[in-house]
Amino acid sequence: MVNNDLTYRINGCAMTAHRKLGRGFREYVYCRALAIELGYENLLFEREVWLPIHYDGFRIAARRVDFLVDKAVTVEVKAKSQLTNEDKSQAINTLERLNVKCGLLLNFGALALEFHHLFNNKYDPTKVFEDITPALVGEPSDDLLELRNYIPDWVINKMQYDKFKKK
Repeated sequence: MVNNDLTYRINGCAMTAHRKLGRGFREYVYCRALAIELGYENLLFEREVWLPIHYDGFRIAARRVDFLVDKAVTVEVKAKSQLTNEDKSQAINTLERLNVKCGLLLNFGALALEFHHLFNNKYDPTKVFEDITPALVGEPSDDLLELRNYIPDWVINKMQYDKFKKK
C-alpha cells in the first residue's frame, strides 16, 4: 500500500475517533478508539510496539511507539491542548532512529484533531544494523537488548504485582 494512501486512511480513522469521543480523555482512551477504527478500516496494526533504536549502524536500545500500521507507518498519539516543538522533534527523531520512512503525530486534546505527517529524510532501506556488545558500550550485561532493560522499573513492578494479585 502506498504510504500517502495509508496515512490518509489512518487520519480518517483518527478523525472519526476524535469526532465520536471529543476531547478531554487520556491518551490510552484515544489509542483504544483509534485501534477500533483501524480495525473497521481493515488496516493491519500493532499496538505499543518496541522497535530498535539505531546509532552508527548499531541497535543500541528500543523505543515503544503507540502504533505501527502495515509495518510501514508509526503513529504517536498525544492528548494535549497543544503540541509543542518538542513533541514534533521527538516524533521525527523517533523516525530517524528507528529508520522508518514516515509517521503520524496525532493530537486528540485540541479542539480539532491535530495531525502531522512526518517524513524521515535520513531513511535508508539498505542500511544494515548490528547489535551492540557490552564491551562496545562499557556495560557488564550480556542482555543489553532484552526488553526489560528498556521498561521503567515501576512498570515491571506493577506487572509483577498484577500477576501476583491474579493468583
